[in-house]
Amino acid sequence: MAIASVVVATETGAAEAVLADLARLPNTEIYGSKENEIVAVIEAESVAALTEGMQRLAAVERVVGVYPVYAGVHE
Repeated sequence: MAIASVVVATETGAAEAVLADLARLPNTEIYGSKENEIVAVIEAESVAALTEGMQRLAAVERVVGVYPVYAGVHE
């Protein structure tokens, strides 16, 4: 199991809209937000799938960046 904690940066004033979009993504949990930053955790079966999950986050409209804080593989 691969896991990553990330900060998702949004455009100014877009955090609420982005939160709603992120809540619909698979294997993604939201842990909080402040101003234009959202803390999320992604879980996946492999590092490749984890990378795809982060790419899905980055592709959400009004997201300006996805910044990993922690990433690891647990067996």
